[in-house]
Order: sequence, then C-alpha cells, then structure tokens
Amino acid sequence: MRALNYLVKIALVGVVIVFSSPSAFAHTELVSSNPAANSIVTAAPENISLTFSEAPILAGSYIQVEQAHANLAEKPKTKLDGTSLVIPWPADITPGQVKVNWRSVADDGHVEAGSFEFTYKQATVSQSPEADIPSNNSTRDIAGWAAGIALLILIMGIIATTRSKK
Repeated sequence: MRALNYLVKIALVGVVIVFSSPSAFAHTELVSSNPAANSIVTAAPENISLTFSEAPILAGSYIQVEQAHANLAEKPKTKLDGTSLVIPWPADITPGQVKVNWRSVADDGHVEAGSFEFTYKQATVSQSPEADIPSNNSTRDIAGWAAGIALLILIMGIIATTRSKK
C-alpha cells in the first residue's frame, strides 16, 4: 500500500511539471489582427498587422492577402514591428471578401499558421469606419484553465495520500 502511495505522488508531481512548464505554452500565438477577423472595413488602413503573444522571427513568417475575384499581384515584404508582423495595405484590394493567410515562426522553430477573413467595403459619405473587433485567444484561456485544474488535482492528491490512517 505504501508503494502505491509513492507512485501516486510521483505521478502527480509529473503532472504538475508537465502542465507548469512554460515552454509547453510559449509558442507564438496570434493575439489580434488589424483588420480583425470577420470585421467590416470601410476605410483602408495603412497596414495589415498581426500581433502575436511573442515576437516571431521573420525567416519563414509571412502574411499573404487574397481575393477570389481579384488578382492581387503585389506581394509586399513582411516586416516585424515588436510582436507584430506587418505588411502595407495592398493597393489592388477591391471591395468584397478578403482572406489573410499567415504563418509565424517562433524563435524555437515552432510554426503556427492560419487564416481569417474580413469584408472590405468602400465608405459612403454618411458612413464612418467601423471599429476593429479584437480577436479572442481561446487557446491561451484553455491552457490556463487546464494548468489550474491540474494544480488543484495535484494538491488534492497530495493531501489524500499524505493523511495518516488511524
């Protein structure tokens, strides 16, 4: 019985180490974008920017803009501004759905990729530009909750196995 208690304690410590390791959740994740995903843009911003949880490296990272009904010939060079990848607003974007494909490379070599869409409409005289809708970061929230639950289970397990039987 005593050996089983030690095995349980070792397993619980292992769970805490795995879930509390900062490198497990330290990959470059998309935090927000401008224009925001699923937003309606009525005035062309100066840039398209994607902000990440940590600065990606430029080698292998990119932003690519495409439209189904338009031939976007311009492929501007992606630049790094703090934790954001940035490209200038392509001059040949026409009103309609715009798809942004992106790829980021973390300094540890981990690659994240994704895409999002927004709608580009030309503003009329009575229409003002709409505010950006921030992207959510549900992956980070889930990771935080999982680490908290794992810590709670560890504490309960340690208390249960260290209580002396009388």
